[in-house]
Amino acid sequence: MGLNAPNSKYFCLYCECESNIRWDMNLKWPINKNTQSKKKPKLFPVIKQKNYIPDELHLLLCISDVLMECFFNDLFKKKEFEWVIKSQIEQTMKSIQVHFEFFKSQGEKWDWTSLMGPDKKKVLQHFPVTNFISGRRGEDIQKLWRNFYDLYMFIRQTDLKDSEIDDFEIKVKEWIYLFCRPNQGQINLSSQVPGLYRKEDVTPIEKKNHNQVQLFFGGTTMGGGIKGKSVVQDIMEFENRQLFYLLNNTSQEIQIRNINVEDKENNN
Repeated sequence: MGLNAPNSKYFCLYCECESNIRWDMNLKWPINKNTQSKKKPKLFPVIKQKNYIPDELHLLLCISDVLMECFFNDLFKKKEFEWVIKSQIEQTMKSIQVHFEFFKSQGEKWDWTSLMGPDKKKVLQHFPVTNFISGRRGEDIQKLWRNFYDLYMFIRQTDLKDSEIDDFEIKVKEWIYLFCRPNQGQINLSSQVPGLYRKEDVTPIEKKNHNQVQLFFGGTTMGGGIKGKSVVQDIMEFENRQLFYLLNNTSQEIQIRNINVEDKENNN
């Protein structure tokens, strides 16, 4: 697309909103092109902007990682986490058919199994957050998980009406307002509604899929890697092989055959 990175000042594909004011959802930006962030010619100029497709898998992985990290950080603060809560969460994950474990990484910090897309959808849809965080906070966090799952499934639909898209925009804003909700009301009063998450609660680190790293980044990528090829070329060659197997109905399973050498000699 020839634009700067998503973390640049002008980050959007469709407007010229600046990164330092993107938090203000009351502002309206006309849907057009981003000329401020143009850096290089487009790699595929034949693909029109209206045909750009959002990477919904990347969206799912990033946001679900943030939701799970914020949820677990709440639980890590509890004294009984290591002896009680840890095993309860692992058993609950098992009950929804998701393999999940906690473990301590370097520095004695808690880490957890990095889940694939299908497992993350199960967690967002079925994991009972309110079993581990009680009260209004637990209900709101579970609502964030369920509503994000609904929003994600919506953007995967092929045919959408204008009214549905407008309704989707409203629901997305409501979701963001809930996620970023500050403390409401006077401190130390029973009527106070506690906030949910702050900017410092979110770690700007994306966990890479282990299989992807192993397949395309397993060796060093310096100087074009061990084979002297770019990662992009490796990925395209891998996809081309998959297409070849698909189009030519090539078996992707290994069939084991036993050959008796003695019988062959006798036949000769």
